[in-house]
Amino acid sequence: MTIRVYNTLSRRKEDFVPLHGRRVSMFVCGITPYDATHIGHAKTYVAFDVVARYLRRKGYDVFYLQNVTDIEDRLIDRMHKSGRSWKDLVKEFVGEYLDGMTRLACTSVNLYAYATDYMPEILEQIEGLIAKGFAYAAEDGSVYYDTTRYPDWGKLSGQKVEEHIAGARVAVDERKRNPADFALWKAQKPGEPAWDSPWGKGRPGWHIEDTAITVRHFGPRYDIHGGATELMFPHHEAEIAQAEAFTGVKPFVNVWMHGGMLMVSGEEMHKSLGNFWALKDALARWEPEVLRFFYLNAHYRSPIDFAPELVDEAGRSYARLRETVRTIDAERRRTPDAGSADAALRAATATALEAFDAAMADDFNTREAIAAIFEYARSVNKAVEVGTGRVALDEAATAFARFGEVLGLFARASADDAVVEGLMDLLVRLREDARKRKDFATADGIREGLAKLGIVLEDTRDGVRWKSA
Repeated sequence: MTIRVYNTLSRRKEDFVPLHGRRVSMFVCGITPYDATHIGHAKTYVAFDVVARYLRRKGYDVFYLQNVTDIEDRLIDRMHKSGRSWKDLVKEFVGEYLDGMTRLACTSVNLYAYATDYMPEILEQIEGLIAKGFAYAAEDGSVYYDTTRYPDWGKLSGQKVEEHIAGARVAVDERKRNPADFALWKAQKPGEPAWDSPWGKGRPGWHIEDTAITVRHFGPRYDIHGGATELMFPHHEAEIAQAEAFTGVKPFVNVWMHGGMLMVSGEEMHKSLGNFWALKDALARWEPEVLRFFYLNAHYRSPIDFAPELVDEAGRSYARLRETVRTIDAERRRTPDAGSADAALRAATATALEAFDAAMADDFNTREAIAAIFEYARSVNKAVEVGTGRVALDEAATAFARFGEVLGLFARASADDAVVEGLMDLLVRLREDARKRKDFATADGIREGLAKLGIVLEDTRDGVRWKSA
């Protein structure tokens, strides 16, 4: 099945055709570790973790590269305000980030590249841009990219040089020839960390760090660049201008992918508004798989409104799917032979796998993929009710394993189920022993106690079954 991906650069879905056969090079803008990782970061990285997972499932050899912007204005500002070294801040917040990613099962990244490890590549690119007339040095030793020299400026975002409004992370600077020009190298200010350069001590600008990293690892052109929508301008626009001017190769990236923003109760997330959610706080409140499911139950390009009640609702929905996984595992243990519903369930499994794959191949549409899983879960539960066989149940278990492999879900359900199954089997045997002794008070007490925990016991012709209410 052909994979179709929405390319921000062309503003349409395109067939995904890697540059080098089955090898895929993918870069996603990483964190600037000056503060706690928040739930908006997590939305982006869960989405691209699934992109890498799905491509690998389809047989592609994906090298997933993510940068760490370990020197930048906000990090230096935090250093001055806290009295701590920038290296200590980086160590703390990168550690917190990696812990959160591990808990969220974002395990697809092959290499985290720290910007300060690429100073030779950064200096080489800046020198090359100056030599080609795309950059100029200011009197203080800073170096700027001349956006008027690059004719394609704005092709990603649609913003042109003459429309540029200075601000955000592009500071107003009288040393610049044009408002849209951006810093490639920043001259050292008192108390700032600095590196040697042909223009004096200083540090790299934000944008040049990423192109130095990607050209070093991928060469002048690669397959996928991902990130949040808010990075499209000026950051990604600047990356294109730098790389294409330096290497002379176009396009710099074949496919640009941008994820939708995360809002909190209809507003942008800001500490000043009191609606800031650090990822570690969210993971203290909800299971990692529930939070991951919440993110994936929307298309990656769509914005998400985050509110505690919405995550709680996602948790209840995800619990129904985990219950189906548990039911399949329980039935497999007690179903040695084929049953009457084999054909129906096996057909439903084939249909579900095809629907799931079709959704994922259509621009990694996890929302539609999850809808296909819910439809399949209804078929599974119906087949279990009327009785099915081991072959069909094994295929159902394999299908959920495949869904989980791509989406990064159901692992906790499988791990927890072994313990839960053992405890429930013990309680069921104790209840059965009590009934045989005519100790109905104990038997009823076990049933009622489990009911209070949301677990229902069903006496069937094949023995006692249990399920979540």
